[in-house]
Amino acid sequence: MKKITRLMLGIGILFAIMFGVNFRYHISSNVTDNVLSEKESNGDFILEVREAMLQGDEKKVLQYTGNVEDMEWFTEEVIDQVYAIDDKSTSGDHDYLKYKVNSIYAHIVGLGNKLTVTYEFKYNEVYEETLLVDETIKQLFEEWKLAELSDFEKIKKIHDFIVENASYDTSVTDYSAYDNLIGKSSTCQGYMSIAYKMFTEAGIPARIITGIGNNDSHGWNIVQLNGLWYNIDCTWDDPLTKSGKSLLLYEYFLKSDKDFSGHVRDDEFNTEDFYAEYPMAEESYKWK
Repeated sequence: MKKITRLMLGIGILFAIMFGVNFRYHISSNVTDNVLSEKESNGDFILEVREAMLQGDEKKVLQYTGNVEDMEWFTEEVIDQVYAIDDKSTSGDHDYLKYKVNSIYAHIVGLGNKLTVTYEFKYNEVYEETLLVDETIKQLFEEWKLAELSDFEKIKKIHDFIVENASYDTSVTDYSAYDNLIGKSSTCQGYMSIAYKMFTEAGIPARIITGIGNNDSHGWNIVQLNGLWYNIDCTWDDPLTKSGKSLLLYEYFLKSDKDFSGHVRDDEFNTEDFYAEYPMAEESYKWK
């Protein structure tokens, strides 16, 4: 599903299609005398990029000590390391941030090993929209008295709400958790994003999984329950009907891999290491 093309000479465009969204890094490099002071720590560099993305900044200028030959580090590796950070105090980073961002451009200007990197960000969901998503989830959880529910009841309540609240965006223009929760319509990216955020806010460990669903790019979630991980696809449990009537299904709710037909994971989620970190239940969860 993630298709990346590199141009030669270290100057290129990395382009990927994710559920119809352009997720890309555009890199340009030039040599100039106008170089600002260097960053002392590459770790700080990563954290500053992350903070800018979490705050919804459209631009971030940073200094880095390195060389132009390290441009791949500025693009793929820095962004990948930003997305890898999972701070348990927030549901807005990690998988959520990865699919909240639409595109990233990195412009690199430097002399010798002192480089100025300017990141430009575009988002599927702007900062103010994320704040409204967070506030709405908080209100819903209070109304549901979610803290009093068991983990299974929390997972089912969230699944049912998402299915009943939203419908699939057949125009393929709405991708975010905000679109799904507030606009009540989105592609699978919106379903999996709002599910991830709501599960995480509820204290249920969750991840976003991408791959192929019935021969098309698709995304869903896995959640942890009683020490094991299960598949959940809120999109496919909310089918489009000719009558327009909403249906609430459980065909893809807390399923083992063998019972999760039509889904093929991308390679990054289909390795021995990934399965060792997220051991899937051999049997689907029995609840009715």
